[in-house]
Amino acid sequence: MADPWRERAYSVGEAATLAGIRRSTLDMWCIRQPVELFSEKRGHRRWFSPCDIAVLRLAHELERGGMVLLTAIACAYEHMQEPPAGDAIFVIPAGKLSPRSGRFIPDRDVPRLQVDKSLILIPIGQMVAGINAACAELRQRAA
Repeated sequence: MADPWRERAYSVGEAATLAGIRRSTLDMWCIRQPVELFSEKRGHRRWFSPCDIAVLRLAHELERGGMVLLTAIACAYEHMQEPPAGDAIFVIPAGKLSPRSGRFIPDRDVPRLQVDKSLILIPIGQMVAGINAACAELRQRAA
């Protein structure tokens, strides 16, 4: 049986909606970026997996936090190889330029963070849980 986290079964429109970005934005990203990181082309259509959609969502949030798009995509790809725990928070120092920057922590550890500089906190566990639930619903409707 195929791994649902990696099964590329979702269209560009579905991926854009689930990632929280406009379809035109995703089309532009597919033209400008190394799309192998987050899609597969079959024929004339692109297909996305829940993992790909999570990469897009995290990259979108990192870009909104000030990271350059290509670095944001690389960082998201680096950290989203496995689905994070439902309570995971992605923590990254503001202004970091490395794709390896950032880490996951449980939400219960947020109050204990040592904050001596600006941090970006992204509730990625909740986001991925929502993406997985929406993908499961789409799969169920298609069956």
